[in-house]
This record gives sequence, structure tokens and C-alpha cells, in this order.
Amino acid sequence: MSSATEPALRSAPVARAVAIGLVALLLPHPLSPLAAAGTPAELRSILEKTDKTLAQAEKAVQGKDPGKVGFLLIRVDELLASFQEAARLEDLIKAFDAARAAARASDMAAAAAAVRRASGLMNVLNDYVLLRQAAESSRSALRAAEAHDSAAFLEALDRLESSVLAPVLLARVREARAALARARQAMVHNNMQDGRARIAEVRRAVNGLIHAGALSRSAFSLAMGAELLESGSVISARDQMQKAMRDLKLAAEVGPDDTRPALEEARAKTVEIWKRSGHALQEDAARLAELARTIETIRLKQPR
Repeated sequence: MSSATEPALRSAPVARAVAIGLVALLLPHPLSPLAAAGTPAELRSILEKTDKTLAQAEKAVQGKDPGKVGFLLIRVDELLASFQEAARLEDLIKAFDAARAAARASDMAAAAAAVRRASGLMNVLNDYVLLRQAAESSRSALRAAEAHDSAAFLEALDRLESSVLAPVLLARVREARAALARARQAMVHNNMQDGRARIAEVRRAVNGLIHAGALSRSAFSLAMGAELLESGSVISARDQMQKAMRDLKLAAEVGPDDTRPALEEARAKTVEIWKRSGHALQEDAARLAELARTIETIRLKQPR
């Protein structure tokens, strides 16, 4: 990660403190022992180390020592493997699939159990989750399961799945590791030019993980800011807008080029509302809510 993006990631624990408390209050079950294997802080630390080591490889591949580059690439792959293991994305996707299959088979007890498992697995991913949507849709799914309403259950399950987009995260990890394997082969053959191209692919995938988290956090902060501003809680609304501004800046920096104009525009509009929030216009809360929907649209279009 560039020095410009590191401060934004380091601020993530503070920026999400209120959101983590929200989930703790709203989720309808305690953390399972399996879900407690990793924490958001651990996952964040792994990604930061991945980014720094990858930056070293990007610098080293400009030189003439394929052995050094290969060593760094091995370390990046080890870190991504740790991220994949701690995030448990495959298990989460399987839990969603199991919930859907059980509901379609009218086995609502099994469907509810699968939702509880999925919700527990999502806790480690809170930097990538629309937290309120996750909590509310999880509760809705469990209520629908109790009522044996499979249609309502499946609708809530869709919302729960879209709050995290596990296939997007898993795709970025797999893309990065596949590109790493190609880069390591290039180093074996002392092909620095091809190695640079393959390492660039790794960078795009790793940046995709960072981008995904920034989109989720900014969408959440904008939505919360809109509600707080509407209720007259100006200081809290300003805090949420500041968090959104930081994450929108990060998302624009590391994301695909075709998303940058919309993200920069959303940030500029957020800055305008933040500056006048002491004397907010009547329609400013609605404007923030609309910005949140804009970011969510971008988020849902991420390749899987």
C-alpha cells in the first residue's frame, strides 16, 4: 500500500468502533467457537503486512535479483493464505448455500442453523460488511424460519449475503494467489519483465480487497450519517461523514479506474455537506442517503 493509503487503514479500528458495538447488540446469537478463531484486527494486520511485503517485491523486481523477489513472493503468498484461512470465506459461502438449500427443502430448522453459522463467521469480516444490514437481515431470516415462511427467509438471506459479498473477497484472494504463482515461475526462469507484469496483477487483486472494505465502510458511514443528521445529532453525523470521506478517498485511490470519478464526486458532495452541517439544509440528510445508495451500487458491481 502506498504511504497515502496507510493512514486510512490505520484509522479503520477507530472508524468502526460504533459499528462493532451495533453488531454486538443486534446479532441474534453469541459468537460460535468456530467463528472466534480470527478477529477483525488480526485480519486487518494480515492485509497490512501483505501490502507492505508486496511493495517490497514491487521494488525488488525492478532490480536483477530474482532470488530476492521470489523470497518476498513466497512471504506474500503465506500472508494471503493466512488471510484466506482467518477469513473463512469458503465456509461462509457454504453456510449461505446450506441455508438456501434447506429453505427450499422446507427444513427451516436447518436453514436457521445455517444462518446462525453464517452470521458468526461474518464477525471477523466486519471491515467488509454493511453491519446494520447484516444484523437486521439475520434477525429477519431467523424470524421467517420460526414462522416457516421460506419466501421471507430467502429474501432476508439474499440481503444477508449482499451485506458481505463473500464471493467478491474470495475472488480477489484467489486472483492474487494465482498471479503470485505465475510471478514465482517468472523468477524461476529469471524473467524479470514477466515478473513485473505478474506482480502488477497481484497488486490489482490486493488493492481489490482494500477497495471492497473501503466501499462497505463508506456506504455504512454515509447511511448512518444521513440518519443522524435527520435526527438532529449533528456532531455524530459529522463524525460519520468524516469516516466516509476517508474511506471514499481510499476507495478512489486503490480501486479500478472506472469507479474513480463517481467515488471522487461522492466524496466532494460529502465534504460540502460536512462543511455546512452546523447549518444543514433540509435536504442534506436525503442527499447523504442517496450517496450511500450510489456507493452501494458500485459495491455490488464488483467482479466475482
